[in-house]
Amino acid sequence: MTRQCDQTDSKEEVEADDGEQKWKVGDRVYALWAGNSCYYVCTIAEVREKDRKVVVTWDDADTSHRTVSFDQVMRPSDETTAWSKSRIERRATVRQTEQKGRCLFTNEACEPGQVVFVERPLLVALPAVAPKLWECLQKLHGAQPLNLGTVTFHFAALVSVLTLDAADIGVIRDKYVPDPDEEPNEDVTRILQALQDAPCELAKEQISKLDGKSFQRLVSAWRYNSFGHHKEDGLVLYNRISMCAHSCDPTCCWSYGDEDAFVLRSRMALDKGDELTISYLQDEDLLKSTAVRQQKLQNWKFTCMCPRCSLKVDVGRGVRCQRCRVGILYPQATNASFELCRVCGSCPPSEDVAMLLHMEEEYVQRVDTLDKKDLEDVQQVYQAALDIFENHWILYVMDTILWEGHRQKNVMDAMEHQRRRIDFHQHYYFRPTFILAWCHEELGDCMMVQFPARKWHIVQEFQRAYQMLAVLCGSTHQYTASPYNKLWQVSNGTSNSAATNGTTAGG
Repeated sequence: MTRQCDQTDSKEEVEADDGEQKWKVGDRVYALWAGNSCYYVCTIAEVREKDRKVVVTWDDADTSHRTVSFDQVMRPSDETTAWSKSRIERRATVRQTEQKGRCLFTNEACEPGQVVFVERPLLVALPAVAPKLWECLQKLHGAQPLNLGTVTFHFAALVSVLTLDAADIGVIRDKYVPDPDEEPNEDVTRILQALQDAPCELAKEQISKLDGKSFQRLVSAWRYNSFGHHKEDGLVLYNRISMCAHSCDPTCCWSYGDEDAFVLRSRMALDKGDELTISYLQDEDLLKSTAVRQQKLQNWKFTCMCPRCSLKVDVGRGVRCQRCRVGILYPQATNASFELCRVCGSCPPSEDVAMLLHMEEEYVQRVDTLDKKDLEDVQQVYQAALDIFENHWILYVMDTILWEGHRQKNVMDAMEHQRRRIDFHQHYYFRPTFILAWCHEELGDCMMVQFPARKWHIVQEFQRAYQMLAVLCGSTHQYTASPYNKLWQVSNGTSNSAATNGTTAGG
């Protein structure tokens, strides 16, 4: 399927007064092709208002899956340009829940990779917005480090007062914080005192009206609800997105659009009324044990109760059965014991359980201190660990180090470690992630160099990378373009090596 669109429409043509998309025959759009759930360019040939569907003509003249529902059709700008508030409200609703407070839910069914909505920032707090204020806070932090380890949260809180009206400041103060009645801490008091004497963009009347408790609330709101800016040392805060709860198996994924817009996509098929969740953790953290994830999530001061964290057994901590040496033992989540071996059916005695758990703890600490440049040491630790562990996240971490260390000079070894990374990822967390997509693309690059005749294998790797990235960031994103172009070149016999046909997007 062809993936380019050459025409956009004005905002007036895109939305009616109620914020709903209005389609007409001849519109150039992106529509979901049911053959692989990716969006492709097409022209609307028929509009059926009664059942809210359109019939499209695909640019590549494909005749299949031509009938598409309204909610699976987008303007070229819909993937990157912020939507109106009314349109976002039609797509997603905030509801109060018993266990997690206010959360976000979809009002419409969504296909994997479909844009749920695109939201503009409430505020982007970058140093350039108030350079004197930024410099003042940096000097304070240099003289005595702030407890949060950075000035960005305090800076963003002050920029909110400097640039936003009362209504938008009220929106920020309404965001989730663990302690709504939190008293001003030492850093907040210290900063307010320093601002009384230091010249900055904040007027004295603004500073005088900013009491310690309200300043503390703004700082906490930014700390627990903002995102780090993807290009500069700063923060971004969104209104509706901040209502997305965390899950270690999130229903949604996201990327950035135009002018720091937040593009929220469904990672899986969603029914009307399903919760919209994202991961507060990085992709690599989702591949670590439940205990490690829970520890990292304490930065937000909550205990995750998502489906992955609620499993009785953590299958990312596999240990070789000490009896048959073939099966794998997985630890129980609620007590210091292991499942029965899935091969010989044995259960290790309590003294062996204690020994294995102690060894695991020692290896976790050892892997955490590895020097990535010392490949010989990493290889020795890896070799020793293979005698004890299998399907364990620490092996994945070392496979990653060895893949990166060998890929330039020892490609065959690098490919084996990459294959093991893919195997573990699919075993432990089978959803599409950027890591998994780029693993497939990078493996395809290596295959093109080492085994150019294995076209079927190369095509398979690039196809998987493309299909995952189409879900994660859309079929028109620059990340997705990389494996797509390589796939096209291999399929058409125009590519000789990965080096001459673009680099991996995640490389």
